[in-house]
Amino acid sequence: MKKYLLSALIGANLFSLSASANAQTQTCPIDVQNDIHIVGKTVEVYQNGKPIWQIDDEYQLFVNGEKVDLTALQQEAIEAYSLHVQSELPKLPELTQKGAELAHSAINALGQAFGETEAFASVNQLINEYSTKAKAKFYQDGEFVMPADTFSVMDKDWRQEFEAAMDNVSLASASAIFSALTNEMKKGELSFGDFKGKMSELEKTLNNDFKANTEQVKKEAESVCGSMQSLAQEEKALHEMIPELKNYPMFEI
Repeated sequence: MKKYLLSALIGANLFSLSASANAQTQTCPIDVQNDIHIVGKTVEVYQNGKPIWQIDDEYQLFVNGEKVDLTALQQEAIEAYSLHVQSELPKLPELTQKGAELAHSAINALGQAFGETEAFASVNQLINEYSTKAKAKFYQDGEFVMPADTFSVMDKDWRQEFEAAMDNVSLASASAIFSALTNEMKKGELSFGDFKGKMSELEKTLNNDFKANTEQVKKEAESVCGSMQSLAQEEKALHEMIPELKNYPMFEI
């Protein structure tokens, strides 16, 4: 199978928040100013490894360890913001799982086409390892953590890791296909011409199936980015209401 197909299948993930993203364009035009932690219903912002403000599970606000007395209107705004953060931020690593599911579907289709599902087990394992590693970047000791500069790091360091993972998956896939082909030829069940025909038909089917699926994941990724932008705007309004938070932003557009 062509490498571009595998890349397309897995590419609908964390590193594809925008189809037009490239090395010069940040995937999502949001700067994450400080580390953001979510533990249960508690939202915390960290700076230099230390918490600088917190909205606890009762939606009380603490800045540098000191409780901030809030008006009813401020309290309502803090609660709404905390709930939005808890709801929207974890959607980012979930995109990785969606991309991995598409990749697994393609690999399993290959295995079924050749009747050699075991030959492709190692490929599925590589995809699982990549997905787990990508998701783990957002989880530390049971906490959800969005690191500062998430999107700029994603477009540089994480993109390189992704491309290396794609190379490994593509090589493993080629090896599995060759192994399946060799076994069928040994049994006299498949000629090289039959193999080319089978691969051509399978690639056409997978392209058709995954075109719709990757478009859906792309839309979900763009929606996540849009949610981040909305949170940034909401945070600006919150700073106007609660000046104590101005020096410790989460996001910046």
